[in-house]
Amino acid sequence: MLLIQSSKQSAKERGNRGTMNKILCTINDKPYEIEGVPPTMSLLHYLRDVLHLTGTKEGCNEGDCGACTVVLRDASAKPEPRYRAINACLMLLPMIHGQEIYTIEGLAKDEKRHAVQESIMTHYASQCGYCTPGVAMSLFEATYRHDMTQPWQFTEQMAGNLCRCTGYRPIMACVHELAGTGDDDFAVKLREPAHPVETLDYTYDGIRFYVPMTLDEATDFKSSHPDAVVVSGSSDVSVLINKHARKTDTYMCLSHIAELSGVTKDADGLHIGSMCRLANLEAACQEEYVPFGRILRFFASHQIKQVATVGGSVGGASPVGDFAPVLTALNARVRLISSRGERSLSMGEFILGYRKTALEKDEFISGFDVPPIPSNARCASYKVSKRLELDISSVSGTCYVETDDNNIVTVARLSFGGVAAVAGARAKLAESALIGKAWTEENVEIAAQKIAEDFTPISDFRASAWYRQTVACNILRGFYQETLTDHVPARMYRPTATIQLEQ
Repeated sequence: MLLIQSSKQSAKERGNRGTMNKILCTINDKPYEIEGVPPTMSLLHYLRDVLHLTGTKEGCNEGDCGACTVVLRDASAKPEPRYRAINACLMLLPMIHGQEIYTIEGLAKDEKRHAVQESIMTHYASQCGYCTPGVAMSLFEATYRHDMTQPWQFTEQMAGNLCRCTGYRPIMACVHELAGTGDDDFAVKLREPAHPVETLDYTYDGIRFYVPMTLDEATDFKSSHPDAVVVSGSSDVSVLINKHARKTDTYMCLSHIAELSGVTKDADGLHIGSMCRLANLEAACQEEYVPFGRILRFFASHQIKQVATVGGSVGGASPVGDFAPVLTALNARVRLISSRGERSLSMGEFILGYRKTALEKDEFISGFDVPPIPSNARCASYKVSKRLELDISSVSGTCYVETDDNNIVTVARLSFGGVAAVAGARAKLAESALIGKAWTEENVEIAAQKIAEDFTPISDFRASAWYRQTVACNILRGFYQETLTDHVPARMYRPTATIQLEQ
């Protein structure tokens, strides 16, 4: 365990920051001061039940269908501001403090339809119309994106929008027509600087929701409120609230802290802030640290990746989580912070058991440090699920192997999800069978058979124990074959339909 000294400033050194007890935001360019409603109310219900903006639809209420999609203007995004399509059902109201939101009602200007609405009409991309507002808002985001250059990005853009009438082909025609074409008032608005916002301390009906603006404020609050539930992107917390009415009396959301949101690369490796959006990490890891970009393509829907964070994904320690295996195989370290300072743990030290971590009650995750991938290393991540898009894994895995000049394995880390109670469980027997042996198909086969001894998975509605065990073994076999020519392969583009639109 590495101990790092705290760099906390005193309150006098920081100056006195203001604190708000109202949620300030704009919706369709109209300012709102929100109070008198529960902090656990979702943006979806506020739009529909309070503002009566009923164009935004309620479908699954857990981020799967996209009917509730709205758009958030992220003025602080790097390298340039951008619009983000998000699930309104997963956004708790305090999370939109200081944010600018657009709904389907805000697209048309001066009785003139937006280009998205015209495209949907031209291509007959709306049938029953229930899902259309959410589809339109995802298309709205695409209209102002200038980074959609790969075929998979067009599919991924709409991966979080279910069309119950199966109008996918005309919807995809709209994506190809609109992507990166935005040149209107919304494009001008996008370039405006972010509005300054004060810390939010919002309480209603016995529930307190704290949204700090600095790391010091966050550590101070967690120290004095150790039982506070830390909210990252809320893709898990909101489902527990929406579906199971599981609420607590104190929350702290870290989404507004700039120090926790970045992803940087240097000679020491990749440094990921705990609040780094999955979408940002995916974009940063297409050419380097490819195992991250590879798994994130099928990690979740586009909307969820716009708000879900790396820290939130790992902090839950779910045994079927897809991210812990990648971090574990790449020998990443987790940084934990509190008012006492910061400490660093390996993934094996951090994850202790089924949904159990080494976090003390006054701590939260501040980031992750991933060492460089050397040229003699082979590494790839895998996800096996019942459907290609937006599904929980039956089995996931990341394999990492280093060999010397004689093709002898010197390092092996084989980490899996879905096969044990521990997130990112290591296949220790298989690793031992590889180390010191030549990297050959024969030796890989011996190691693959050892994986069956490493894990005794359970059977559930996603997969049987036999299936999970078999797939884990096959992942290692496939890893050997796939890395014969490319040591760190990108995920191949696999069309999701037999008919593909020309670009």
